[in-house]
Amino acid sequence: MVSNKRLGNSFEQEFCQALFDKGFWVHNMAQKAEGQPADVIAVRNGTAHLIDCKVCHNDTFQLSRIEENQRSAMKLWTECGNGYATTWLALKTSQGIYMVPYHALIKAKRGSLNLEMISRIGVHLRWW
Repeated sequence: MVSNKRLGNSFEQEFCQALFDKGFWVHNMAQKAEGQPADVIAVRNGTAHLIDCKVCHNDTFQLSRIEENQRSAMKLWTECGNGYATTWLALKTSQGIYMVPYHALIKAKRGSLNLEMISRIGVHLRWW
């Protein structure tokens, strides 16, 4: 059985390669013992994006998986002038990777997103 950590690390590598193939400069932040507020910084055409990667189990994403330090980092990123349109969750589903804008989740405190909701509020990576 593959651990959640190994599954997540594998997805981060897959995601970074996919972005690189789309012409992004990509940095996968190394996992540290104290954790980090996001997984990837990707830059293209003068715009930097702060991205947290999550694997959806059964095509469902539990909003409780967004940790407080991640919420704080995304908020500070935007307050530093980067804008709401540059903070994302990359959600891996059975239908591929969806880029969900973090600002679409700011007010959500509880609950979950199913694949239909993810595809409605997110953008499939092939079009992002």
